Formats: sequence, structure tokens, C-alpha cells
Amino acid sequence: MGQTLGMTCAIVVGASVAGLLTARVLSGLVDEVVVMERERLADTPSPRGHVPQARHLHLLLTAGLDLLVAWFPGIDVELERTGAVWIDGTRAWVYQAGGYRAQGDWGRPALSMTRPLLEQVVRRRIAALDNVRLDDGVVVDRVDVSDGRVSGVVAGAVSHRTDLVVDCSGRSSRIAHQLQSSGILAPPVTRVAIDCAYASGFLPRSAEDFEGSFLVCGTSPPTSFRGGAVLPVEGNRWMVTLAGVHGDVPGTAEEEVLAFARSLLSPAVAQLLERAGPLSSVASYRFPSSQRRHYEKVRRLPPGFVTLGDAACSFNPIYGQGMACAALQADALADSVRQVGVRSEQLPRRYHRRAARIIDAAWTIAVGADFLHPKTVGAKARGTDQVNAYVLRVVKASHTSVQLARSFNLVLNLVEPPRTLARPSVLARVLASSVPGGRRQTPVGHPRVGPPNTV
Repeated sequence: MGQTLGMTCAIVVGASVAGLLTARVLSGLVDEVVVMERERLADTPSPRGHVPQARHLHLLLTAGLDLLVAWFPGIDVELERTGAVWIDGTRAWVYQAGGYRAQGDWGRPALSMTRPLLEQVVRRRIAALDNVRLDDGVVVDRVDVSDGRVSGVVAGAVSHRTDLVVDCSGRSSRIAHQLQSSGILAPPVTRVAIDCAYASGFLPRSAEDFEGSFLVCGTSPPTSFRGGAVLPVEGNRWMVTLAGVHGDVPGTAEEEVLAFARSLLSPAVAQLLERAGPLSSVASYRFPSSQRRHYEKVRRLPPGFVTLGDAACSFNPIYGQGMACAALQADALADSVRQVGVRSEQLPRRYHRRAARIIDAAWTIAVGADFLHPKTVGAKARGTDQVNAYVLRVVKASHTSVQLARSFNLVLNLVEPPRTLARPSVLARVLASSVPGGRRQTPVGHPRVGPPNTV
């Protein structure tokens, strides 16, 4: 790749969801975009070798789905045609803090599918763009820096000059390590140790399996820090993920999976496994800590370089916010480029300040809640305990209030910022929920698994 006088170009390192969406937004703002991916990419919905988390549940939250449809018109219909399943709050069973969230209108529905399917469909859309090229099997060794500016990348001893490098290569980014070790860019790093352990697999799906559209059994501190989820995905399958923290590992053998599921506070996950199991294609994954590189705190950011997605921040995936958060960051990058231009020295600071606000919302939800566990270690934001105590009240109140269930869901889906849970209307409903004798709007008992009685 070489620059032509007057033409603008960008290199995106990594063909993750973050990298693909970044390529899409930049395609309308620069003349040429090249995505460099170290793996060979097949046109199949298969997990990439360096992305072990792709074998576990992912959900494209509403905020991310809205942007995806705006950037790729009709992609929601295409995903549905390939097997993705619409889910919403009307038939949802979400157990947390001693009860199920009230069913009803939680806002716009979400699409449930495996991450490999999403990546495949998005890659095809990217490949159809005239000014975007996807180079797979290319390992980016480092970035070139001259006169304090990132001017390109080096891959296989070949230098590729560009106006902007976007690092979407994940939390173990070799570019981030290179820039830090050379003293060019060393942002403060926050880590919060949670040691999540996951086991996931698939079950065949039929209409008679379960009376809802999906099932989540969240943690209920201090009673239980174990969780599980069952969501419909393509291929007429259920995808099941079980999770523990701080060394509480679900295991992958049939008896281990079933024993872990039986220990959850909602019996429905285990009942579904007993009915339709055992799981197939079982995979495990360990997530040691949430990690955030604070580029917004660096006094001088080198022009020509920004970081997006897990390379900037990766947090406890239990809330499924990673892909939507990356989409929001890509949108912020596009706005920043439109405002100052791709070659501007102001671009990195302008973008990273906007990205920090996006990351703050997801970090508050996912990482703040990690401190409910006494073994969690790391930098704890001021007021975390008070926020967690209030959110717990919101969760309990959402058992009996569809309106609160909707408000909470909009925050979890990154449509609304966490501060909206402190609105007077929300606060009033939370306080009212403590008044005895209110009309119950939540499902009574646990969901039925298996066909209904015909007697």
C-alpha cells in the first residue's frame, strides 16, 4: 500500500468486529481503507483461532444493532434470513437478585446469533465496498513513527505508509506494547481481576423445549456468583453458557456441566440440559481481568494513530457489551474525522475523549458490579458501593415493574447512560416498589421446560 498525492488512506489492524466496523465508517471518509488481519479468513461462520471468546455467547445489544443497520442497510433482514433470532422482553426469563424481571416492553428487540455468523455477514458487506481491501494472513509487527507521528505500519519487513492507523488488534495488542516499551505512548492502565471462567455449547432447539424466548440466570450476590444463559442462535440451536468467577470453573465434561447448572438459582437451565442435552461442541474460556488503557489521560497523543475496541478496553463479558461498545467507538471515530479530518493532529485527542465517555458507561455497569464479589481486586471507582447498592434496588424493583425493567434494559443495552437510572421518575418507582401490596407484574414461579400437559 502506498499513498498517492492528495489521496487519504487508513490502515485498520485486525478484522475483529471492531476492525470491520471501523473500516466501514472510514470508507465514507477516506479514499482507501486496508484491513490487515493476521489469520486466514474463510467465508464460513467459524470462530477465528485467536479469538477463543467467539465460542461463547455474544449478543449484539440494541445500541450496536442500530448502528449496524444504519451502516449496512438490510443487514438485520439478512442475519434473520441466515438464522439469527429476534428476542425481546415479552417472553424473556431473566433471574437476578431473587426473582425474574417483569416481562413486557423492554424497548426494541435484539438479534441473537453466534459471533462467527455476525463476523461472516459483516465481512461480506465489507468486501463489497469499492475502497476497502481486506488483507488476511498479514501480521503487523509494528507501527512506523517519524517526527512524533505514526506514518504507517510494518508487516513482513514491508513498510506501508498511511494517514491513520487504527489499532483493533485486541487486548494483547503488540502495537500497544511496542509503543509503550519505546516510550512513545504509555497510557495509564487499569486492571480489575475477576477471573471469569466460561463453558459453552449447543443444544438442538424446538418450539416445545421452553416457554420463553431466552433465559438468563444472573448472579445474585451474596447468595450466588454463578451465572448461566440460554439463547436461540442460527441452525435451530440453543447456545448455553455457564460462568463462574474467582476460580469457580464450570468444567466441560457432561456431569460437570450438569452439576454446575443444577447449582444455579433458576432450575430452568439444568432442566433444559436434562431434556435436550448433553451439550455439543463444548468449549471453555478464562478471562483474567478487565483491562482499560486510558488514552484520554495521555498529555500528548501521536498524530496518525488511535485505538478502538478491546485494544483500548476489554471488560467482564458477562453483560455482552463488547461489540456494541466497539460500534459506538467506531461511530465516535467517524464523527471526529468528520470534524477535524483524518490527518489532523487534533484527531487522536478529540476521538479518545469521546471514546472514554462511551467506555465509562460500559465499565460502570460491568466492572462496577465485579466489586460485589469480595475477592475482586483492582482500582475501585469512588462511589462504587453506593452505585451497586442502588442498582440492586433497581433490579429487585424490576421484578414487579415493567417500566423499571425497560429503563434498566435500555442502560444494559447502552442506549441510555447509567445516570438515567437516577431520574426522578425511575427513583420514584424504585421507592414505590418497597411499599407492600403492589400489583405483581412478574412471572410467578420458574419457567416451564418441556411440552405443556395435555390432560
